[in-house]
Amino acid sequence: MFESDYFDDDFDESEDSFPDFFDTWDTALNEGQNPGYYDVDELCDIVNIYLSEGEIEKAKQSINYAFILYPENEDLIMEILILLNDYEMWNDLLIYSEKYSDFPQTWVDSHKISALLHLGMEEDAFNFFGKAKERYAPDEEGLFIIYATMAESLFEVDLFDASIDVAEEAIGLLGELPDFLWILLQCYLALKDRENTLIIAEKIQKKEPLDPETWSRLGNAYKEIGEMEKAIEAFEFEHSLGDISSNDLMQLIQAYEKNGNIFKALEKLDEYLTLHPESSIVNLMGANYCFMTEDWNRALQYADKAISLSPEMGSLYILRSEILLKMGEFRKAILTLEDGLSKTKDSRKSLLEQIHILRTQYPD
Repeated sequence: MFESDYFDDDFDESEDSFPDFFDTWDTALNEGQNPGYYDVDELCDIVNIYLSEGEIEKAKQSINYAFILYPENEDLIMEILILLNDYEMWNDLLIYSEKYSDFPQTWVDSHKISALLHLGMEEDAFNFFGKAKERYAPDEEGLFIIYATMAESLFEVDLFDASIDVAEEAIGLLGELPDFLWILLQCYLALKDRENTLIIAEKIQKKEPLDPETWSRLGNAYKEIGEMEKAIEAFEFEHSLGDISSNDLMQLIQAYEKNGNIFKALEKLDEYLTLHPESSIVNLMGANYCFMTEDWNRALQYADKAISLSPEMGSLYILRSEILLKMGEFRKAILTLEDGLSKTKDSRKSLLEQIHILRTQYPD
């Protein structure tokens, strides 16, 4: 049976194109010239492009220049700290979060917590967190941000038990807010704690019952712990609330397969193919499902479509040959393998070996 547990969301392979102001900036930087005036949004875009391209030194030069132009601009500081966090530049994030520690905004402190934990400075992080809790005690929103950052960052550095403790403490102070329930769910999943995962999942679905994203995340969580019936219910409910993503539709197909309901898996697979008809792998899955249900004619249709899309894939010819054998078409099965031999490299000699076996079993 073909294994199908590796489908991701669609990827845009279009080429990158950078704005003109970036090209002008980059030229000035390369020539050691003063880049001149740029607004805050342009500077943030420039830094983001450099980071995305792995041009770390140029990103740092641009950040320094941006802060010279706008030393106290709150929007610039916030966006740069976010970028440093997103690109996991923890040393720089710590430096700048400390540099702007006199800013009253909570997000500066939250970035410092994240940087400290990711740098392995847990003791410093907990000390700073303790002081921050006291400082933001009268400010519920600030308290929420600090607790959420601490719990999420602890999860990210694999300190799951500590993350659970922080999230539960936050719930005791602020109530069962969805953010903290999701953090608990992530931790229990990581710890493979099925019982607590189910308890938290039940609470989450009661909090946000009409949110498709909630059911998407719950479906993936249920599937991860092997609760296929619950995963199916979650993905189907997501579908009923609106458009389901291609990735979740594939997860639903796999959940039906693992739950033993091949006919439903095939039904959803056909739905997937209406969205992505040119997928040879999904057509191969369809052929496999029909093989399992002994629907040979339909299996052959999927196999033919898969071959037309990926004629260089040797395993497709072997599958088509096996289907034809089930249909009693021995000569056509051999011809299929010979066709595959002429169109593929057959580096493992699988087709050649199968041809030899069939010719021995079914001589002319």
